[in-house]
Amino acid sequence: MRTITTLAAMAGLMSAGAAIAGPAGQVSGNGMLEKGRNFSVSARINADGTASGHATLINKAYSGDSGHGPYMLQVDVSCGKMLDDHTAILGGMTRKTNDSSLVDAVYFAVQDNGEPGAMKDMVSRAYFFDDDPATTGDPALCLGSTLTDLALETIATGNIQVK
Repeated sequence: MRTITTLAAMAGLMSAGAAIAGPAGQVSGNGMLEKGRNFSVSARINADGTASGHATLINKAYSGDSGHGPYMLQVDVSCGKMLDDHTAILGGMTRKTNDSSLVDAVYFAVQDNGEPGAMKDMVSRAYFFDDDPATTGDPALCLGSTLTDLALETIATGNIQVK
């Protein structure tokens, strides 16, 4: 089973001249959400909402539409915003995946809740612009996202750092 949430409705939340709130920052970390769902992220967020970096998700419980598991997603991060000094929302484009229906803009959030990170830090699932491979979303829509859009889950192992 896979979780896909449509964020196409968020397009109305963004305007081209929207002010970017929050400081520039950095996000890094890796870990496991639950058995078989591993993630890693490394990104730098600029004050203008642009970002650079990458993220990877591996889900051993899902094989993607290729039928060859585990599911793997690599994301080129190009959008980011700091919600506060320990929470960030990121967006980017799918660079590589083994599910042809999930080649689109992808969004996720991370939260650093202190050391050690295990059982404290949080990360959301990957949310895609929509489930239509014929359309391509804009990673910059991450700037209109909130934690209501990207529900956080506590990591079982690992550590996330947001600076």
